[in-house]
Amino acid sequence: MDNIKKQQVRAYILLESIIAMALLAVLSSIVVTEVSVNRAQVARQNHVIEALNVGVMAFDSKQSTLHENGVSVTMIRTEKMVVLENSGQEVLRLEILQEMP
Repeated sequence: MDNIKKQQVRAYILLESIIAMALLAVLSSIVVTEVSVNRAQVARQNHVIEALNVGVMAFDSKQSTLHENGVSVTMIRTEKMVVLENSGQEVLRLEILQEMP
């Protein structure tokens, strides 16, 4: 009888260890996935920020296209509107809706 009780205790310890390892693996994969998603989001935001910075430089220098730091922007200006595009996508649009008296 002594051997059976020891084997049962060892089995429970092994079962608890396997459950703890599985829980740790699931939690670790969730954390790694969220960190990866967050890093991708930060990279996209940094690219947009860089495009806006290059757009400000193009606006200040009165150029319609500017390529700087690996970012190429195109600025379309009219009297009522300024449009900033990066790789064919509109990044910023400024419109004057009403004239100030």
